[in-house]
Amino acid sequence: MTVLLLAAIAVPLLCALLAFRGRPAWLLRGLMPAAVLPALSLAVTSNGDEALALPYLFYGAVWSLDELRRLFLLLTAVLWGAAGLYAAGYMGSDRLRRYCICWLLTLAGNLGLILSADLPGFYAFFALMTFAAYGLVVHDGDRPSRHAGRVYLIMALLGEMLLLVGLLLASRAAGSLMLADLPPALAAAPNGPLMMGLLWLGFGVKAGLPLLHFWLPLAHPVAPAPASAVLSGAMIKAGLLGWLLVLPLGEPIAAYWGMLIAAVGAIAALGGAAIGLCQRTPKAVLAYSSISQMGLMTVLLAAALGEPRQAAVLVTVIALYALHHGLAKGALFLATGVKLPANAGSRMLVWILVVLPALSLAGLPFTSGAVAKLLAKSALPPSPWWGVVLTTGAVATTLLALRFLHCMRGSIKEGTNPQWVAPGWLLCTGAALLGVWWMPWTTTPGWDAAAILGLILPAWGKAWSLAWPLAAGGLIGGAAWRIGRRPPPIPSGDGIVWFAALTRYGAGSAKRAAAYMGSIGPGAVDWMPWTARLEHLQRWGEIGDDGACREAGLVFLVFAALIAALLFW
Repeated sequence: MTVLLLAAIAVPLLCALLAFRGRPAWLLRGLMPAAVLPALSLAVTSNGDEALALPYLFYGAVWSLDELRRLFLLLTAVLWGAAGLYAAGYMGSDRLRRYCICWLLTLAGNLGLILSADLPGFYAFFALMTFAAYGLVVHDGDRPSRHAGRVYLIMALLGEMLLLVGLLLASRAAGSLMLADLPPALAAAPNGPLMMGLLWLGFGVKAGLPLLHFWLPLAHPVAPAPASAVLSGAMIKAGLLGWLLVLPLGEPIAAYWGMLIAAVGAIAALGGAAIGLCQRTPKAVLAYSSISQMGLMTVLLAAALGEPRQAAVLVTVIALYALHHGLAKGALFLATGVKLPANAGSRMLVWILVVLPALSLAGLPFTSGAVAKLLAKSALPPSPWWGVVLTTGAVATTLLALRFLHCMRGSIKEGTNPQWVAPGWLLCTGAALLGVWWMPWTTTPGWDAAAILGLILPAWGKAWSLAWPLAAGGLIGGAAWRIGRRPPPIPSGDGIVWFAALTRYGAGSAKRAAAYMGSIGPGAVDWMPWTARLEHLQRWGEIGDDGACREAGLVFLVFAALIAALLFW
């Protein structure tokens, strides 16, 4: 197992080196799905108790695998493997080498942060994943991609600096470089609230917290379908894993933390769904659906912080929820690039395999989503507030699923799928739909067939509690379609797009603002009664003549100064 632990990270890095040498196209395509095989083998065969010390790496790296990390490793390996197989046929020869290098480096960073038990290694791999993914976002090279890449880069630097400051302060308080020593130190330190706030926000950029989410609905729609799948299914879960590893779960802390995080999670769950219903493209709907689902997981995190005695159970439930969501959302993103066959029976099968993962996100009975939601409801503290949030979230998720299917109906094309596209999509979809049989097994070896069937075939009361939010969402969606009410158009990126357009309007050209809105995405709207002139903000987020993003450098300098101030505080 030690060899697999080492190979899980080393193999993607070695594959990236091979790609740098400009190997033939067939080899580049083969490297993307093959690089994840050691990590997949480790996740499937390990007993969840592995460790490897590398004293010559960083300041003495320690790579380990416990039950929590194993669930995230399983999600990451399965999704990256299926998406890599899909990408082998989906990607054309244009810029294939660059895409392959960015893919493999991002994969290495994603796997490395999961397995790192020490702070330097965790942060290094987190940063590698973050910045290598920029190449996946801007791969197409058109204006929407470059705009999304700029916003992604600015938000990424913001998150990295917040995260670095928080980790350095927490490490100093703990007197250790091991991640496991940080939670007790955060709970006991006099400036613990400051460190918790920095870490929560730093990881929150990746997880898509409200007002930190702007990059996500811009980046996901413009990236190639396999890149969108791993961005939404696996990479944003890195922020969730960071919360689970460093926040003082199970430790007594101020009660306001649980209430604050729960409120933010509820806003993300419902606000993300509301804006998602106003999108016009399938991938934009899925992007806001990811924000909404991450909001529900944030609510579960808040419950774990507010109820220390329930923390251990809730951490396992959160990991299982993330596993379910990552695979289902990855399958849906991959479906956006699949073409319909000419045969009527095959077309119906394709639509069934698109509909089931979408409804699984809302908790369709007898699916992985049903198991995840039942586990969440059973683990939450006895309070009607938690049930209201989860039930409302299920109704909103159902409406988003219907919106996605409506957009897919208008955008899906007919034709022959390139080689490996259908197998990659079917592999991910199968894992999402059949995961209900092995989700409990991956958590507790004591699970048997009777326990699993007890979740798959719930009592009538539980089945009804899962089914009625879907029925309510279906009735609301059907009524809206029947009366012909279309939601107002909101551009992907919402707040930051509006801000950028307002500055252009304020600089004297309403026509330029409208053109800008249309150039970066669908849904430009006539709404801007703005007259102030904001010339000094007009060039926010633009690339200079030297190819550098000035605002990214400004963010870096500001937070570098913040690091220095806090370290000597």
